[in-house]
Amino acid sequence: MKSRRMELYPPAKVNLFLKIVGQRPDRYHEIRTLVTLLTLRDVLHIELTSSQGILLECNDPIVPSDSTNLAFIAAKFYLEAVGSGLGARITLEKRIPIAAGLGGGSSDAAFVLLALDALHKHPLGQGILHSIAASIGSDVPFFFLGWRMAWCHGRGEILEAAKFRYSEDRLAVLIKPPFPVETQWAYRRWANARKMPDLPYYPQPSPWGELYNDLEIPVFEKFPLLGLIKQWLLSRPETESALMSGSGPTLFAILRQGASSRQLEAAATSELGNDLWMHTCKVRLPKS
Repeated sequence: MKSRRMELYPPAKVNLFLKIVGQRPDRYHEIRTLVTLLTLRDVLHIELTSSQGILLECNDPIVPSDSTNLAFIAAKFYLEAVGSGLGARITLEKRIPIAAGLGGGSSDAAFVLLALDALHKHPLGQGILHSIAASIGSDVPFFFLGWRMAWCHGRGEILEAAKFRYSEDRLAVLIKPPFPVETQWAYRRWANARKMPDLPYYPQPSPWGELYNDLEIPVFEKFPLLGLIKQWLLSRPETESALMSGSGPTLFAILRQGASSRQLEAAATSELGNDLWMHTCKVRLPKS
């Protein structure tokens, strides 16, 4: 085995559309969501080791480095499936904020699977790998397949390629307040949640169909600040559309052609406060 190390760059995602169809017998929710990649990426170093076991290190002390980390789980499941007798050393440089609705943990897990499979010279078939990915988390198969954009069904693990006439990457500004939103809670609350008055839940037209997220209803009910931030983004001249990604709390604004992301970020700091995490990146759209 010549190569024992790899460096990869797991990307973040946003949900351009998320509709909850209903609750399933297995307590998951049936969803239909349009997911697309961002140019915001983590850095993942992975190395095969002669001794069995998994060691995970991360530059962010908040990120767990034990068996609760999705990247650790991915390595464990893969090494058990392949039975090579080797271990893995994983180093994560986190750039995607955690618990943000941007899929960072799922992306890291998917890229651990891809790296380990490449380092082992692809002994497992795609069907087995997809099953492993789906068993780790609902978002993992999307990152594993490597499509820029996809429609995801079921609990998110069934994918269908999404293509639109408009395929040019677009600038987006991400804004995340300093608190998490628990994903399972958001889905549980959805059926009984009420819309808050005067907040913008309505579908927004875009080159990729309507932008909409059912999870804004329970999340804005509990955290009305997020609805107000979305409202503020939509009021800005730089913004073409704005939405919460996944279960939040990150909101994203897709900018109008030629608009200044620096101007929007400066205005957000001035008017919304300096405790917000902000990042400008590109929405990676599929080639037509």
